[in-house]
Amino acid sequence: MEYFSRKHPKCGTEAAYLTCIIFRRGERTALPCKEVMEEKNMKKATIRDVAKAAGVSQSTVSRVLNNNGYVGEDARRRVEEAMEALHYSPSAIAVCLSKSRSRMIGVIVPQIFAPFFSRMYYIADRIMERYGYRLLLCNSDESLKREKELIDDLLSYKIAALLIVPVDGDEGSNKAYLDQIRSTGTPVVCVDREIEGIHCDGVYIDNYTACYEVTKDVLARGYRNIAYMADPPIYRPGCDRLRGFRDACKEFGVTVPQENIFLAPIEDTKPLNAFLHDVARRDVPPKAIINFVRGWDYTMLQALHSAGLRVPEDVAVSGFDNNIEDLLAENLTTVQVFNEELGSRLALQILYRIKYPHTPHEVTYLESKVLYRASTGD
Repeated sequence: MEYFSRKHPKCGTEAAYLTCIIFRRGERTALPCKEVMEEKNMKKATIRDVAKAAGVSQSTVSRVLNNNGYVGEDARRRVEEAMEALHYSPSAIAVCLSKSRSRMIGVIVPQIFAPFFSRMYYIADRIMERYGYRLLLCNSDESLKREKELIDDLLSYKIAALLIVPVDGDEGSNKAYLDQIRSTGTPVVCVDREIEGIHCDGVYIDNYTACYEVTKDVLARGYRNIAYMADPPIYRPGCDRLRGFRDACKEFGVTVPQENIFLAPIEDTKPLNAFLHDVARRDVPPKAIINFVRGWDYTMLQALHSAGLRVPEDVAVSGFDNNIEDLLAENLTTVQVFNEELGSRLALQILYRIKYPHTPHEVTYLESKVLYRASTGD
């Protein structure tokens, strides 16, 4: 690939082009060139150009752009027509620098690919859009260092608020930094993972009760040979789910062998697949599986079906946070986390905190709904 310059055939402006050179058995062949860069000397319209074309002052153009202050209808129309004719678009960075806050909400999640986080983001984004805000999504990849860097980057854009699923594991957490950000006036709303002692707003799911109720339901139906799959107890949700599972088992006097318990993050696909296929092909497979790994219900069902096991006749299964309508035929006892409710609650909390940044922080715990399905105990 080689770049070269020549004058544009229509306007005569010096422009950059790209030619593709192909070598075949030592022969050099140049394919027809294609424009790949904008014209170097193409002048970008400025606010001064817009003002001149519209016959108004630059401050009038600024008031139209920021929708701030009085502008007559005729002047506003001329400014809008001038911007359209000149293809003028204001710099988002320049707008941020001219104000104390932008209209962007920074969002940091540990796994963008996880359906739970993507649906939560989608609902919150749709609501915030109605109020003139844009959500900027970032992925921390469970790294404390990367999370800190992302927070710094977002703050440089003068975000209106920060929505974060915080990292809180063996490395520690950015608790002190998040508290500091909140104390300086930038709203911080944590979701899903609650950091002990943090003074930021939080919207969390009652994972303990959800897993306790599902396990209790399975045991009350008479199942004793059961298996359990969930995220590892590294973060608060995984700890709460495991505690709910164990408390329910203790209440019924049931001991689950270690080989029937699998704790691994969602991205650890190979060990989880191996566990599912091992469970399904045992001489005496578990009679019930409690699955609290988000997004793995279909994989679990596939492993059971491939081993010739029927659900729920041979193995009763439970699910977590899936499309309930699609799984009705499997008679799942399912915990459903209402993403619409979670996303809506997050959006409302952000809007409230933007308006009242210095009031005491608030914490909300959303209850999961347990949907019971009829199945026969063994």
